Amino acid sequence: MPPASAIAEVDSSTVAPPAQDVCVAAAAAGPWTTRPDSNETADAYFSRLVETNQLEDATRFAAAYLGPRRAVWWALLCVWNLLRLSPPLEGDATAAAIDAAVAWVFDPTESKRRTAQAAAETVGFDTPAGAAATAAFWAEGSISLPGQPEVPPPPGVAAKAAANAVLMAAAAPSTAERDAVLRQSLRIAAEILRGSSLSTEGDWK
Repeated sequence: MPPASAIAEVDSSTVAPPAQDVCVAAAAAGPWTTRPDSNETADAYFSRLVETNQLEDATRFAAAYLGPRRAVWWALLCVWNLLRLSPPLEGDATAAAIDAAVAWVFDPTESKRRTAQAAAETVGFDTPAGAAATAAFWAEGSISLPGQPEVPPPPGVAAKAAANAVLMAAAAPSTAERDAVLRQSLRIAAEILRGSSLSTEGDWK
């Protein structure tokens, strides 16, 4: 697996956008139970959600705030964390979905995006790896069949899939265990949000 440092690099010069702008730009990623204040930055809103234990809302917002490529990378890190004690075999559908999503993150071409879609269909959209690969497919381009009129994905649907991957990866027998895993996942998101080699203007849109 590629090191996290290949994606996340500290960049303190990044200025947080208004939280409301992120919510509007990625509307399909919501809804959020607690809406941001009119003058609240995305960083402040994210922190507030975590501090008030609104972990599912924080997960969905983090995915929207990260932007498509970083959100997919975050989802993959969380899925890897889930599978680290029992890694899938080479050639397994789960491994294929993870590999396809990673390939798209590092080289977001149309062919790799379509490969991620096919891998997601094989492993199942209701699995963590499948949701992460689906997020890659929905991140850009058209969601219609090749050769058909282009249909762009709804704003934020990739973030929703990435958040679902994170939430499924955090599934545990007890609420306490699930919350502990989610908090760890949100710490990873916070690290990525500090700065990224993928960060460009409008990345979070």
